[in-house]
Amino acid sequence: MNTGEFVADNVKAPMLTPGLSLWFRQLLAIFRIEFGKALISRRAFACYALAALPVLIFAIAAFELDEQGEPPFESIERARQIYGYIFSSLILGAVIFLGSASIFTTLFRGEILDRSIHYYLLTPVRREILVTAKFLAGLASAFVLFGLCTLICFLLLYLPFGMEQLISDITSGIAIQQLGLYLGITLLACMGYGSVFMATGLLFRNPLIPIMVVASWELIHFILPPALKVFSIIFYLKGLLPIPLDEGPLAVIVSPPPVWVSIVGMFGLSIVTVLGTIFLLKRLEVKYTDE
Repeated sequence: MNTGEFVADNVKAPMLTPGLSLWFRQLLAIFRIEFGKALISRRAFACYALAALPVLIFAIAAFELDEQGEPPFESIERARQIYGYIFSSLILGAVIFLGSASIFTTLFRGEILDRSIHYYLLTPVRREILVTAKFLAGLASAFVLFGLCTLICFLLLYLPFGMEQLISDITSGIAIQQLGLYLGITLLACMGYGSVFMATGLLFRNPLIPIMVVASWELIHFILPPALKVFSIIFYLKGLLPIPLDEGPLAVIVSPPPVWVSIVGMFGLSIVTVLGTIFLLKRLEVKYTDE
């Protein structure tokens, strides 16, 4: 008996018993792979550029002085209000939206375009585990990137007023409260938009068109009647802003939803779209010649 036959007869492959332990290990392994791909890849460069844009704007504003040598913000209250407008319009309305579209649509569509999705589909991994792991990896990478952007911009807001003002606001709790709300909104935005765009990337061969449709709908949400506003993600997110913002003379004034409704709504949307993605993946037929 040669060595190969001896090994074949005496060495047994480890038994993988289906269950929570195996599913958790599979989920963690896929999460690590996808998290690294989301943050360290050529496709991630666009997200880094988006996240750097508001940081650059706040950095310029923090170091810029007017003709009298004074900071551009009249007071810290005015600075907080300006931050709210920039967060709502730029960070939330553009950076997080486009960044989530870039990260989440490529979770499956990128694999199909790279002709590598079959490696996952041929492994003994439940589709539920695969979709959940990819979604959590996309959510974690998006929140790390855009949450860090939100944090840096918030700290740059205090730079013209000195460390004393920052310490005072932290001690009083207003800085912690507002920063916590902004980070919470960032997480919910990544969750809501991300789940929609993940399903979009799997459902449509060219996700650019549905992304433009969603962007147009979110852009005009302020003029929509109350019955249609409830179908807009940004409507629930703006209701959580610590400083209410004026959306202009054309806006249809509607009372913001309660905090618990906004939070439950984003979680509910994410669960429904993730389940929809699982349904689509189970019926996916990969034909690379069609891509």
